[in-house]
Parts: sequence; C-alpha cells; structure tokens
Amino acid sequence: MSRAATATLLVAWSLLAIGDSAHAGYYNSAALGCLAIGFLFALLVVGSGAELAVANRTMLAVPAAVCVVEAVVEPTRRYLYLHGPDLHAIEVLTVLTAVLGAGVLLTTGRVSRLVWWALLAAATATGIVTIVVINNPGIDVWELLQQSSTGLVHGDDMYRQHWSDSTGLQAVYPYLPITTVILAPFRWLLGDVRYGLLAALLVAAVVIRRLGTRGSATVASLVLIVPGFTLLVNRSWTEPLLIAAFAVLFLALRAERPWVAVVALAFALASKQHIVLLLPLFAVWPVFGLRRTAAACALAVAAVLPWFIAGPRDMWHDAVRANLALGVRTDALDLPAAFARHGHVVGFWLVVVLVAIAYAVALWRAPRTLGGLAAASALVMWAFDLGNKQTFFNHYLLPLGLLVIAVAAAETGVRPGRPSRHPD
Repeated sequence: MSRAATATLLVAWSLLAIGDSAHAGYYNSAALGCLAIGFLFALLVVGSGAELAVANRTMLAVPAAVCVVEAVVEPTRRYLYLHGPDLHAIEVLTVLTAVLGAGVLLTTGRVSRLVWWALLAAATATGIVTIVVINNPGIDVWELLQQSSTGLVHGDDMYRQHWSDSTGLQAVYPYLPITTVILAPFRWLLGDVRYGLLAALLVAAVVIRRLGTRGSATVASLVLIVPGFTLLVNRSWTEPLLIAAFAVLFLALRAERPWVAVVALAFALASKQHIVLLLPLFAVWPVFGLRRTAAACALAVAAVLPWFIAGPRDMWHDAVRANLALGVRTDALDLPAAFARHGHVVGFWLVVVLVAIAYAVALWRAPRTLGGLAAASALVMWAFDLGNKQTFFNHYLLPLGLLVIAVAAAETGVRPGRPSRHPD
C-alpha cells in the first residue's frame, strides 16, 4: 500500500475543496486552476494503480488546515446575505465546527472519539441555526423541493407542477422523483426539506466512520467540515443524499451485505440522472459486478416508473431534455465557461473526452478494491463536472464525498470476505 498515493489524494481533495468554495462555486480562473490541478493529481493516483495506505496525522493535517482556514478567511456573509447577531452566530458555529473537525483528524484514541461527538453536535447546531435563521434561501431548488413535497400529499405530479415565487425554474423539475420522495417527510414534519439534507450529511459522516478502521475513521469528519458546509445546507442542494447513499453502499459491501448495496445504488440512480455514468465501473468491479448493477438499474426503473407512466412526455422533458438543452454559462465553474470567456463555445465533445479519459485510467489501472472503486467513481464524476456546461458549487460535492469514502475504504484494505475492525 502506498502512503504517497494517499497523501496525493488528500492534496487533490484539498485543491478541489479550495477551488469549489473560493467564490461560492462561481467562476474564477484561480479556482478553476485548483480544480484542474487537483483532477490531475487524482488522475495520477488512480493511474498509478497503487492501493491507498492508512492516512497518518501528517497527511490529514493538509485537509484539516484547509477546512479551518477556509472557515476563517471565507466568512459566510459572502453567501448568506445576513448581518448582525444572526450572521455572527452562524460564523462562530462554522469556525467551531471546522476546529472540532480538525481535532478529530489530528488526535487519536479516546480524545478523538470525544471530539467526534462534539463535532456531530456542532455540525448539527450549525445546520439547524442556518435553517432557522434563513427561513427562505431564495433559490429555485428549495422552492421546487418544498412545493413538490407538498404536492405528494395531494397526488400532484412534480413534472406537471409550477413553482410559485421561484427565482429561477418555473415549471421544470430537473431531478428524478426519489429526491422529493425521500425529502418529503422532513417538509411534512419539520416544515423544511433542508433538515433532510442536513440529516443526510450527518448520516454520511457516521456511516463513513463505521466504514473505516480505528486508523481511518477520523477521515469521516471531512464530510462535516468541507468548506462551504453552511452554503450547502442553506441552498438545499441535493448532493448530500448521494453522498449518504454511496456511504451506505460501500459500508454494505464491506459488511458483505450486497443487496443493501444494490438498494443504495438504486436510490442514487433514481435521485440524480448523472449517476448512470458510474454504472460501467460498478459492473466491472468484482466486489459489485454486472448482475448486481443490473438489479440496481431494474430497481431504480421500478421506483421512477409510476411518474413515467403518469406523464412520459412531461418527465422526459424535465428530467432529460431540459438538462441536455442547458447552454454554457460564463459564471459556471467549469472548462466550457473558461473557453466561452475567450470566445470559444464547446459542445458535448469536451465532457465526452474528459469522462473517456477518466474511464480509461480507472478501468485500466485502478485496483479492484473498495477504495479503488470509490476513487475511480470520484475521478469520473470530477471529469464530468469539469467538462459539463453548467457546473457550480454543489456539483463538486459528490467527488469530494467519494474521495473521503475512498480514503476510508482503502485504509481498511478490505476485499470481499476479509474482516475488519470498527472504529468504536
């Protein structure tokens, strides 16, 4: 196992986190440079074919420092549009959460476990205060998730609904329906879908901690101290659901519960369209395989089928055509935006080339372990985000989460049938 590979992958994670959060996910040449360099580092790690070793405190000091410094120097006022005591409360909680997360990464034994529980409490408090203080984040994603959740009670078809008071999308539901189905209870019981997304982040962190050994469990704290944590919770982006699903998937494989993993992959597929890009990886990896991949696809199709039967044209328009028809935005944090700023408009060929490179490297060189599968998945998602026409802050959260899973999973050295230790 290679310590150099682990250290390089954590540097890649840090560069991705810096670039993604530097301007709240909007275009900046330096931020895009960080993302591109980080991608090359990740490509090198996967291409080396090396298995990741246990990350020691020296390696973890890099992402720990990034998270703490970002929490201090990139105050939430840049994207929460608050002032006075409300803003100061969120900023203090954000910094406290980052410091506690760094403490989890840099301590060991009983101290690390105690700080871990403090981190969970601080992250929960940060998220809840953010949601309570900002009762309307002013983004179309929140409006459509809120209103589609309410619509489920009345039997409304989300692909035929119109979103009142939306600042963006007015009559398009751009996701797959299970996104709303899983978040709806939080809307019904607590009044806000954002509580569900906060819960997903907490679940993801706890599950990733269980995935690791005593030496690797601490890396799970990165999910809760990733730069822009409050921005993610406030704006109600749905990537936390995907990170939680993949955390459950990899833990299920480690625990030799393959059908739980199948359900987790089906959930991800029925929530966000671009997860289909990961199917070739899961199909060829021995730990999952073609049969289970096919079963996950069948289960995902069954989950979304009622909406397709109810209105095939409406669902196809919102979930497929509307997304494919998106044009290049010069404020997006991706390579097409950089080309557009220099007078060149690129089509789908760029994302195809980048994803093809990621596939080729992953399928050719990545070790056929849990960590190898997670790292390969992160590489493919990262390539897709760099080449896509409208990529913003939330989109890079999935590769960030998958890299954390890769480090945790790889450190166990787990292959099917091999037992491993639990962190507690």
